[in-house]
Parts: sequence; C-alpha cells; structure tokens
Amino acid sequence: MQFSHQQKRRRKTTTVVVADDFYLPDECWESIFKFLNDGANYRELKSLSLVSKLFLSITNRLVISLTVYNNGIGPFLGSILGRFTNLTSLKIKRYKRIDFNVLLGQISRFPLKLSSLNLSNHRTIPAGLRAFSQNITTLTSFTSSRMGSINSNDLLLIAECFPLLEELNLCYPRKFKDHSFLNRVETLSLTLFKLTKINLSGHHYINDTSLFNLFKNCKLLQEVIMFRCRSITKVGIVSALCERPTLRSLSFTNYFEIKNIAMLYELVGNYPLLSEIKMEYAPLSEISIENSNSLMNFAVRPQLKSLGLVRNWLRDKNIKRFASIFPNLQLLDLSGCCNISNEGILQVLRRCGNIRHLNLACTCVTLDGLNFEVPKLEVLNLSYTGVFDEILYEISKNCRGLLQLLLQCCHNVRDKGVMHVVGNCLQLKEINLRRCHRVHANIVDDMVFSRPSLSKIKTPPGFDLCSKNRELFLRNGCLVY
Repeated sequence: MQFSHQQKRRRKTTTVVVADDFYLPDECWESIFKFLNDGANYRELKSLSLVSKLFLSITNRLVISLTVYNNGIGPFLGSILGRFTNLTSLKIKRYKRIDFNVLLGQISRFPLKLSSLNLSNHRTIPAGLRAFSQNITTLTSFTSSRMGSINSNDLLLIAECFPLLEELNLCYPRKFKDHSFLNRVETLSLTLFKLTKINLSGHHYINDTSLFNLFKNCKLLQEVIMFRCRSITKVGIVSALCERPTLRSLSFTNYFEIKNIAMLYELVGNYPLLSEIKMEYAPLSEISIENSNSLMNFAVRPQLKSLGLVRNWLRDKNIKRFASIFPNLQLLDLSGCCNISNEGILQVLRRCGNIRHLNLACTCVTLDGLNFEVPKLEVLNLSYTGVFDEILYEISKNCRGLLQLLLQCCHNVRDKGVMHVVGNCLQLKEINLRRCHRVHANIVDDMVFSRPSLSKIKTPPGFDLCSKNRELFLRNGCLVY
C-alpha cells in the first residue's frame, strides 16, 4: 500500500499525540505499582522492573525491605544497597564465610534510613553493631532471636547502640554465657525509654522483680511477650500490670496453680486497653472454671480482640464462657486443645461474630455441622484435624470471605473438597496442602487457573515443580512451592 507524503506525515503526528496521551508522571506509576504489589514478596514488582528502565527505577524506589541470605552476595552488596535507596527494613541471614562485623560496617556506609534490623539465627550478637549504629541512627526495631549464645554484655551493647528502640526481640537464645542478666535487664529498661514492645521469651532468668522493673521503667510499653519464663509468678504479673495499666498485649506461659487462674483473669479485666492475651500451657480445667465465682460473675469485656490459649486443657464449657465474656474476639487460637468439640466451637462462632482468624490445628474439631454463615472469617487453620470433603464444602458456603486456609496433614481431604473451597471462596489467597496424601498433585494447575486471587500454594505430595511451571504460575501471580 502506498502513502502520500501528507498521509505519512499525518500518521506520524497521530503517533506522537497517542504517546503524549499515555504519558504518566512517576507518582502515578508509583501509585499503580503500590496497588499491584503483594507486600514483602514484591513478586509483581520483579516482573514490572523488566519492562523498561523507567519501571526499573520506579520499582527500585518502592522496595523498602530486603533479606540478604546468599553467602556469595558479599561482593555485590554495594550495588544492591545502591539500587534500593529507600530501604527501611533489613534482614541478614546467617553467613558462614564472611566477617559479620565487616559486613555491618559496609552497610553502615550507605545513606540508608533503616528503622528495622533483623540478625536472627546467628552464633552471637556481633560487636560490629557499635560501628553500625554510629552511622545508622534511625533504628527503632531490632530482632536477634534464636541466637547460638548470648551474654549479659550484649544487652548493654544493644542499649548503648540503639537508645531510641521501640521494639526489641531477643527471644529463645540457645545458650546463656553468664549469670549477670538481671542487672542488665534493669539497665536496658532504664535506657530504652521509648520501648513499646519487647519479646524475651525463653529467658529463664527473668523473675518477678525484673518484670516489675521493666513495666515500671518503660512507660510507653504496650506489648510484652514472655513465653517459657518459669521464674515469673502470678503475683509478679499482678504487680507488674499495676505499674503499666496502658498495656495492650500480654503473652506468657502459665505455670501457676489451677485455683489462681480466675484471679488473674479478673485482674486483667480491670485494664480497659488490654486487647490481646496469649496464655500457653495453662492448667485450666472444667473444675477450676466451674468453681470460680469471680469468673462466673465476670462482666463482659468487649475490648479483648485476640485470645490465644494454645495447648490448654479446655472443655466446651470453658470456651463458651470465654465467648460470653469476650464477644468481640477477632482472633482465637485453640491449637492443641484436645478436649473441645465441634459443638463448643460452633457456639463460639455463633456468639463471636467478628472472628477473623481461627486456629484449630491439632484438635479433634472438624467444624461438622457448620450450617450458618461466618462472613468475617479470613484465616482458618485446620491442620492435623480430621476434616473431610463434605465439611470443606460447608466451610466454602458459609465462609466465603476466606483468604487463607491451612490443611497441612489433613489425611481425609481429597481433590473434590479442595476445589469446593477454591470455587466458592472468591477472595482466597493462600492454601496449604502439605502432606495431604489423598490430594492429587495435578490439582495445582486447576487451582491456579480457576482462582485468580490465589497468590500462594503449598503443594500436596508428589507435585513436581520444574522451573518452567514455576515461571508459568508466577506469571499468573501465584507462588507455588
């Protein structure tokens, strides 16, 4: 086909106009990419960064968290940190052949405004934190959990390096190198005056006095996690709570006598800001609750939104009473509570209409008889239960807002039940089918292509995930592993 000179000119002009019409400033692209982003995984940003240099530049600016985990990444660390200039959160996996102190020094030379640093699962807390803190002065969250060993001077080092910390997690160290921790905890509580959240789970030396000082000195404290601290008593928790009535979340392992548990709950009920309680291993029983007049007459506490009672000796009567006392629960964790039944759980769901997260893992519960809607339920953990296809069908009809379903080790589940959930739960984002031996591996393809909202699938046994299939699933926005 032949074009005249005028036609060619008109065609060229039209192309320029179209290009101008489709121009968007960087701020608009950033808003679009933020909407498409799936959170910390950045899967959508990875594909978008390949489109053009402009998109690469924009996506680089949107990355705010980074995990460094490859031993061979040391020589390239400079270019990586130079690429992601807006990083606020950094997690460093364990290095085997690199001087960790040198690595921290390299990181500190970049003009980053880090607010969070995670050094978990290393052998020791590195002395290089001191040099690191001289240049990185914006840190408000520090995590160094499950360390190989920890000594009391490490607490002083943290306090001196990061006096503006708001969150501190030093949970479950494998070994304590000395016996001077009690004094150091008091020093820590006096220095970190902005602390709002602390996790010292597994620090067996923590006693009533150190807990009291922590609550007293940290006047902004809102969340305390003290699982497996055997030296803390009921009296110690009572005294500490009196010092910090603004506390919002309390997590602990209960080693108390059965008869005292009702008194503790009555005390907790006196603090209107307390919205979360996690109490593991507590020796609750039908007798202890039934004989407690204080709990029988306990007033309704609508402020409590989250209740964790993992591996407790609870019965239906107990959880029904908790449901009456805490009607606005949004999270309920009853995993490992083997004495509760379907009827007990169904009663809780009827009374607590705001539940969004329900964990029933390792229980005898199957939710058989769920014939009413639970519209707000988003996360359901039925791992290690006897749930089967017909029950999954009922769940899919009555919990249509489900976002996450965990079915690990559910040996009665088959393809039909899984596809009921995938078909009826239109917003489903994540499903776990690990060790579901009656679910066929080829169901994964059907799940990915029939439910566009799915972003993560933990596959059943026998699934062969080759690199070609992985890329295909990723292009459909689903991480399969």
